[in-house]
Amino acid sequence: MKKKLIISTLIILLILAGCAKNESAETSASESPGTGSIDSGGSVPAKVTLNIGLMPAVDTAPIFLAKERGYFNELGLELGITLFTSAQDRQSALQSGEIDGAMTDLVAVAVNVSGGFDMKATMLTDGMFPLLALPGAADKGALKVGMMEISVSNFLVDQWLSADYEVEKVYINSIPARLEALASGQLDMGLFPEPIASVGTLKGLEKLIFKPVDGFSPDVMVFTGKALKDKSSAISMFHEGYNRAIVDINRNEEQARDILISSIPNLKPELKNMMNLPEYYEARLPDADYLNKIISWTNGILPQKLDVTAERMVDRSFVKP
Repeated sequence: MKKKLIISTLIILLILAGCAKNESAETSASESPGTGSIDSGGSVPAKVTLNIGLMPAVDTAPIFLAKERGYFNELGLELGITLFTSAQDRQSALQSGEIDGAMTDLVAVAVNVSGGFDMKATMLTDGMFPLLALPGAADKGALKVGMMEISVSNFLVDQWLSADYEVEKVYINSIPARLEALASGQLDMGLFPEPIASVGTLKGLEKLIFKPVDGFSPDVMVFTGKALKDKSSAISMFHEGYNRAIVDINRNEEQARDILISSIPNLKPELKNMMNLPEYYEARLPDADYLNKIISWTNGILPQKLDVTAERMVDRSFVKP
């Protein structure tokens, strides 16, 4: 009887030890680092993910800075960034679902939404688009100007030059090919995003700076309809982290110059102080008048009228009223 009692006691102790071990393992797993912070209810939210595509332009400075300083991580966002050098590759990645959102422009948004692609702009990004010119070209009455056809470059050339010059448009989609055509004297001017425009000054070209049309840059961040539905909280975190970086940059723009040089491949260090930076704003969207101007202009260069309205192009829920 005594022997049976000892065996029963041992079995109970083993069962209790096993339960304690399982409870300890569960607690350890729930509190492991990298799974998010514990909220007031004791649960641990998982970090959300968002993948975006950027272009090598000064617009990227707040995004790269926010990522470097850990602002996205602090908010619970794991942000993946792919830097594209081809707008076509960026668009393919967006349409295939490889990325959730991308940096693009409002002309492209109008065309894509009209064509049935489900995406919306959630905020402007602040791009800089100098015109590069051969020395003395600005004094001529007629100009050959290089640009991309259905793009923001064409839109801006019309806004900035059409009133004062007779413009012959030369469509060269490849930015390196456009820059070479200008440097070799085949063009009088060409429109380029910064910091590519500063690369042109190293080739002896003059940089001409114009004010943003109606105070807005036409560059935007867009997200697919699927991302807007399934990753709304992640997109909100992205905008919040972006706004934090804007505050930093507006205190000291050297932070933008430093992060651009370190984040965009093959930028020469001497370009750091040559770049013309825009005025950076917290996340915002243009009014309907500006969007309608984009739609109207785009209708003027396309064979068929766009099937799109201003509010179908944007989602205003991520920006302050």
